[in-house]
Amino acid sequence: MRNYSIACIVMAVVALVACEQPAPHAASASNFNVAAYVQQEAKRLQAAQPAILKTVKTEHAPTETIQLNHVNWGDELAVFEDADITKPTLQEYYSRQEQELPDGSKAVSYQRIPDAKAPVSRLLLQISPSGNLQRLEATMHDENLLFYSERNAILEANPQNGHLQSYRINGVQKLIFSDSLHYSIHVNL
Repeated sequence: MRNYSIACIVMAVVALVACEQPAPHAASASNFNVAAYVQQEAKRLQAAQPAILKTVKTEHAPTETIQLNHVNWGDELAVFEDADITKPTLQEYYSRQEQELPDGSKAVSYQRIPDAKAPVSRLLLQISPSGNLQRLEATMHDENLLFYSERNAILEANPQNGHLQSYRINGVQKLIFSDSLHYSIHVNL
């Protein structure tokens, strides 16, 4: 009978602990989830479908600026989701520095350590005092026997609500047996 009472008490404690939900915490520079941010913004923008001005420039071609009223935001922001190195499995490949800026925001920079095999060589996050993303800068490389690519991507967000305001991507691609193609894309919402 006594074992039954102890078992009931243990079960009750386990049930209470299992039902307890962790308190939500504000995003900080130390634990900002880039992929979750990009997915959330893509979902928000996909529903709102704001008109954008998109400027594309490639070598040996005139600059083209167009207004788009419908965009697949998941595809459009995929490069920024690719820049997510804040996963625990990737932390060993990067050195990390954090500093407080004069306006109270925090800048966190990740730099790939020498000889690490990771596509993102640098990531800089600027987080507002309220925990919203203000700026993301990433440099990414992709290389194999047939292909080389380097992209520098910058995303600017409203510090009050974290909503995307603009982004730009500058890059170069090179296929084996072909010339390099330099390009830039700039989008304003």
